Amino acid sequence: MSYRKRRGLLDRLRRGVGSESFERILIAILLILVIAFSSGVTYSLSTNRPIAIAFLQGGGMRIFLWSLNMQSHAETIVVFVYYALGAGGLLLYARAVSRPSDPRTTKYMLFFSFLLLLLSALGIYNGYVEKFIRP
Repeated sequence: MSYRKRRGLLDRLRRGVGSESFERILIAILLILVIAFSSGVTYSLSTNRPIAIAFLQGGGMRIFLWSLNMQSHAETIVVFVYYALGAGGLLLYARAVSRPSDPRTTKYMLFFSFLLLLLSALGIYNGYVEKFIRP
């Protein structure tokens, strides 16, 4: 490869890495990784006895297991979704506060960010309470 081709490739790569769209993609990937890590993906991947869903004798299912030392794969997914809803609510709130457009749009953005945060908090709290209820 000649020097000019290599130099042109490096310049294009440098421009791509410095662009705003690359920064947004990198932030989104980091946000997803942090949410996945905090929802318990490492436990689900490293456990010796993975449990997908706990089936009960009466025909019911349990997503949240009744021990703080155990976690099912379904629980990991549900907690990931609740954390993602909370992060979406926070991002929507930050967008409404930092870039206010017309008052009606800002009002709706604040309302839906509150709903997302409330749904996320209630879901995580409900999951935590389910951990202490025996079947």
